Amino acid sequence: MDPNNEFLPLFLEHQVAVRAFIGSLVRDRHTRDDLFQEVALTLWHEFPRYDRARSFGAWARGIAANKVLQRWHKDNRLPAPFPPDAIQALLDACERGEQSESYKAEALEACLEQLPAKSRELLNLRYERSLKLGEIAQRLHSTLDAVHKALSRIRDRLAQCVERRLAATQKGS
Repeated sequence: MDPNNEFLPLFLEHQVAVRAFIGSLVRDRHTRDDLFQEVALTLWHEFPRYDRARSFGAWARGIAANKVLQRWHKDNRLPAPFPPDAIQALLDACERGEQSESYKAEALEACLEQLPAKSRELLNLRYERSLKLGEIAQRLHSTLDAVHKALSRIRDRLAQCVERRLAATQKGS
């Protein structure tokens, strides 16, 4: 895939998280916006050096942290609200959270595949097509209460399946 075509989807997927990370370190709105633009340009220019074995979000937050520190060093009048080791701890926490979400998403996907076709169709109508429960009941020639109960049972079943998979993954680690 062309690196130029690969960058934009990754950047768009992670831009809100990068902006939030910068916002957690910098209070001034204008400075946050300036830093975000600097980070975006740096990500674009450095993208050919990006290691695809690493999370794009973690890489982008690392660059953002460096840009924040550079700004604090450049503008001596701005006191750094966090020492560099605190920023590193925040980066590490973000990366752990991102990994945890990835494991949860993988577990959920596997659990969804195990559901009967009717259950997957019900989830599709509700969450992918965003139909209201009454609309689903009409389409399925069912009652509103039956649809509500079925969705509740499916969500419970998925939650239990995801919990079992995550527990098994932790035991295997």
